[in-house]
Amino acid sequence: MACNQRDVVVVGGGIAGCFAAATAAAAGLDVVQLERKPREQGGFIACGDAIKSPRDPQKYPGPIDMDAIADDEAVLVDNNIDQIEYWDEELGVRKVLPYETGSNVIDRYEFGQRLLEQAADNGAVQHYDTVVNEVLQDGRVTGVKAVRDGEPVRYECDVLIDTAGAQSILQDMIEFETLDTPGAPTFEVPHYTHFGSAYREIIETEKPVEYHNAIVGKPLEELGYIWYFPRTPTQINVGLGFQMNKEPIPLADRLRRDIEDRPEYQGANVAEKFDTKNKLGSAIALRRPLDSMVAPGYLTAGGAVGTTHPITGKGIRGAAYSGYSAGRAAVEAIEDGDVSEHGLWEHNRWLYREHGEAAKLASWDAYNVAASALEVNVLRALTALLPEAELREIVGTSTEVDDLKSKLLVGTGVLKNFLAEYRRDTFETLGVSTHELYEAVLGLRETRTYVSEYERQYDAYPADRSGFERWRAERDYIDRDFYDALDLSPSEHKY
Repeated sequence: MACNQRDVVVVGGGIAGCFAAATAAAAGLDVVQLERKPREQGGFIACGDAIKSPRDPQKYPGPIDMDAIADDEAVLVDNNIDQIEYWDEELGVRKVLPYETGSNVIDRYEFGQRLLEQAADNGAVQHYDTVVNEVLQDGRVTGVKAVRDGEPVRYECDVLIDTAGAQSILQDMIEFETLDTPGAPTFEVPHYTHFGSAYREIIETEKPVEYHNAIVGKPLEELGYIWYFPRTPTQINVGLGFQMNKEPIPLADRLRRDIEDRPEYQGANVAEKFDTKNKLGSAIALRRPLDSMVAPGYLTAGGAVGTTHPITGKGIRGAAYSGYSAGRAAVEAIEDGDVSEHGLWEHNRWLYREHGEAAKLASWDAYNVAASALEVNVLRALTALLPEAELREIVGTSTEVDDLKSKLLVGTGVLKNFLAEYRRDTFETLGVSTHELYEAVLGLRETRTYVSEYERQYDAYPADRSGFERWRAERDYIDRDFYDALDLSPSEHKY
């Protein structure tokens, strides 16, 4: 069996993998990036393709040149997106949530290809057609065994960076409890119910759609939603996703039922219909980022740690900054000669405390928990009544109003909308009573309070390994209190 000795092995050729590999290689480490797909398919997954602020170095840090990518017309196919729209057509609801700085739609295939090119340009060696089938460990993670081009190969390293995506198989292979840690391992292995399944197609319409400047979302059964993201006025990324803690649904069939009934999609075809890259499925994390993303010799980033938005599933930005963080932490740990949990802790600290976006995602997961506690029709009715400012706050990750004002918006805004815009019998057609709506409003106000509690707790994430158990115990107390407030039984607890 061939053997490769490297400083860092990165498993995965997606966004997080490229940011991790580029960051570590640019710092002078010997890095190999493993991708199971062939070169011409590398880095490509099912995605809504929406991206915000690609030129912002805070959101996309590290050596990857996002300016060059944003200047590439083959990548940034639509920079005319200036709003999100929420539709519930059965209720006659259409909410418009303007972007302050605008958004963009990318060609996900071209974007992935450019990231791989830049990782290579920064010095990462890339091995394609390489499938990992075992993780090596001896007190710490020491590498992987794989099959490359049909031949077995062994990769040994100081640090393994797992960017193998949501439900990473590497996490199932590692025996975390046997690793050399000062106490119980801090790494949290996620449960399959914390993820969602998604499917998307790119279709060509005969005429421009009226919402060509917006990305559109619509509710579905089982807490699912459908999206329409225009790449051009006549080329639309259409897709849908469902949480895996609900009954499974045939994704392609359900999407077909929706678009076949829409006037603007009559006569439409799948773009380049003989090219399978336009019809894709994937898993996405719909949970808070992992409590700890490190173990001796091991870091993980991107979808594998839950840096996707727990409500919308948006994950491009989270994959980028968490991949950079993993590469950065690997460099520091190897330079210090300490690849233990303690030595790699900088990855956790930077994501939760310094960069801080992971803390926001973790707190926003409270909305996902609360939504899961409601019947779908109650949730639809509540969303229809929400003021647009409050809805924008929930689907984003920046607090636009303070806590007091937010609570007032939920209370007075819902009442105003109920009296002025919607009739009671509209919601009775959904089988939703006024009392159920009232209880849902109270639950949302309570959830907003817990979002703030989670924000404070995650802002106080421990700066080193020694404070982790106490911090987690305090966070778990907030969990229990929140579940009690929602009147959830132990079997209904998410974590």
